[in-house]
Amino acid sequence: MTLEPTEPGQQRRMRATLVRFGPDLFEELKAEAERSGVSVAQFVREAVVARIAYTAGRRGDGAYATSEGERVRAESRRVRSEAVAVRAESRQAAKHARERTSSHAAGR
Repeated sequence: MTLEPTEPGQQRRMRATLVRFGPDLFEELKAEAERSGVSVAQFVREAVVARIAYTAGRRGDGAYATSEGERVRAESRRVRSEAVAVRAESRQAAKHARERTSSHAAGR
Protein backbone atom coordinates (compact mmCIF):
# COMPACT_ATOMS: atom_id res chain seq x y z
CA MET A 1 0.00 0.00 0.00
CA THR A 2 1.69 3.21 -1.13
CA LEU A 3 1.02 6.18 1.08
CA GLU A 4 1.65 9.82 0.27
CA PRO A 5 4.18 11.64 2.48
CA THR A 6 2.78 14.38 4.71
CA GLU A 7 3.98 16.83 7.31
CA PRO A 8 5.68 15.33 10.39
CA GLY A 9 3.15 14.14 12.95
CA GLN A 10 0.30 13.82 10.44
CA GLN A 11 -1.15 10.58 9.15
CA ARG A 12 -0.27 9.57 5.62
CA ARG A 13 -3.20 9.47 3.19
CA MET A 14 -4.17 6.44 1.19
CA ARG A 15 -4.03 6.66 -2.59
CA ALA A 16 -6.88 5.66 -4.86
CA THR A 17 -6.75 3.55 -8.00
CA LEU A 18 -9.34 2.21 -10.40
CA VAL A 19 -9.83 -1.54 -10.63
CA ARG A 20 -12.31 -3.01 -13.08
CA PHE A 21 -14.16 -6.29 -12.52
CA GLY A 22 -16.50 -8.18 -14.80
CA PRO A 23 -20.12 -8.29 -13.58
CA ASP A 24 -19.97 -11.89 -12.31
CA LEU A 25 -16.68 -11.45 -10.48
CA PHE A 26 -17.86 -8.19 -8.93
CA GLU A 27 -21.03 -9.84 -7.61
CA GLU A 28 -18.93 -12.62 -6.06
CA LEU A 29 -16.56 -10.03 -4.59
CA LYS A 30 -19.43 -7.97 -3.18
CA ALA A 31 -21.09 -11.03 -1.63
CA GLU A 32 -17.83 -12.25 -0.07
CA ALA A 33 -17.04 -8.79 1.34
CA GLU A 34 -20.53 -8.61 2.83
CA ARG A 35 -20.14 -12.07 4.40
CA SER A 36 -16.83 -10.88 5.85
CA GLY A 37 -18.46 -7.76 7.26
CA VAL A 38 -16.29 -5.28 5.35
CA SER A 39 -16.62 -3.01 2.35
CA VAL A 40 -15.51 -4.15 -1.09
CA ALA A 41 -12.61 -1.68 -0.86
CA GLN A 42 -11.44 -3.12 2.47
CA PHE A 43 -11.79 -6.67 1.16
CA VAL A 44 -9.64 -5.80 -1.86
CA ARG A 45 -7.03 -4.07 0.34
CA GLU A 46 -6.79 -7.16 2.54
CA ALA A 47 -6.49 -9.42 -0.52
CA VAL A 48 -3.66 -7.27 -1.88
CA VAL A 49 -1.80 -7.42 1.43
CA ALA A 50 -2.25 -11.20 1.55
CA ARG A 51 -0.88 -11.52 -1.99
CA ILE A 52 2.10 -9.26 -1.28
CA ALA A 53 2.89 -11.13 1.94
CA TYR A 54 2.60 -14.47 0.13
CA THR A 55 4.90 -13.33 -2.68
CA ALA A 56 7.39 -11.84 -0.21
CA GLY A 57 7.40 -15.08 1.77
CA ARG A 58 8.03 -17.19 -1.35
CA ARG A 59 11.10 -15.14 -2.21
CA GLY A 60 12.33 -15.24 1.40
CA ASP A 61 11.63 -11.59 2.27
CA GLY A 62 10.21 -11.93 5.78
CA ALA A 63 10.39 -8.20 6.60
CA TYR A 64 7.11 -7.38 4.85
CA ALA A 65 5.12 -10.06 6.59
CA THR A 66 6.19 -8.98 10.06
CA SER A 67 5.92 -5.20 9.80
CA GLU A 68 3.47 -4.12 7.10
CA GLY A 69 1.36 -7.23 7.46
CA GLU A 70 0.87 -6.66 11.20
CA ARG A 71 -0.04 -3.03 10.65
CA VAL A 72 -2.61 -3.91 8.00
CA ARG A 73 -4.06 -6.73 10.10
CA ALA A 74 -4.49 -4.30 13.01
CA GLU A 75 -6.15 -1.78 10.69
CA SER A 76 -8.44 -4.52 9.35
CA ARG A 77 -9.48 -5.48 12.89
CA ARG A 78 -10.26 -1.82 13.62
CA VAL A 79 -12.32 -1.40 10.44
CA ARG A 80 -14.23 -4.62 11.07
CA SER A 81 -14.97 -3.56 14.64
CA GLU A 82 -16.23 -0.18 13.46
CA ALA A 83 -18.36 -1.86 10.77
CA VAL A 84 -20.02 -4.05 13.42
CA ALA A 85 -20.74 -0.97 15.53
CA VAL A 86 -22.19 0.96 12.58
CA ARG A 87 -24.44 -1.96 11.61
CA ALA A 88 -25.68 -2.26 15.21
CA GLU A 89 -26.34 1.47 15.35
CA SER A 90 -28.22 1.28 12.05
CA ARG A 91 -30.40 -1.59 13.31
CA GLN A 92 -31.13 0.34 16.49
CA ALA A 93 -32.09 3.49 14.56
CA ALA A 94 -34.35 1.49 12.22
CA LYS A 95 -36.07 -0.15 15.21
CA HIS A 96 -36.54 3.23 16.87
CA ALA A 97 -38.00 4.66 13.64
CA ARG A 98 -40.44 1.74 13.34
CA GLU A 99 -41.52 2.20 16.96
CA ARG A 100 -42.07 5.92 16.46
CA THR A 101 -43.98 5.35 13.23
CA SER A 102 -46.25 2.71 14.80
CA SER A 103 -46.89 4.82 17.94
CA HIS A 104 -47.64 7.84 15.76
CA ALA A 105 -50.05 5.81 13.61
CA ALA A 106 -51.76 4.42 16.76
CA GLY A 107 -52.26 7.96 18.10
CA ARG A 108 -54.32 9.04 15.08
